[in-house]
Amino acid sequence: MAPKPHVLIKPQLNYRGISVEKVRLSLTPAARWGVFAGLTVLFAASGIPLVKKDVLSKAPFIGKNFKVEEN
Repeated sequence: MAPKPHVLIKPQLNYRGISVEKVRLSLTPAARWGVFAGLTVLFAASGIPLVKKDVLSKAPFIGKNFKVEEN
């Protein structure tokens, strides 16, 4: 009798060669890059008064630092 293998190979669900595991492993870095890109754009646009008034002043923790006086 042949010994049983220690690792069982099971077929994975996939769509055109893209498995659920590949999607899961690539979403984490993609989410990190998305957050980084969004914060970079907000930092670059923080000098624009409309961005300060409409976006940054309404942020939960940093909003008090970006209050714009209305004339």
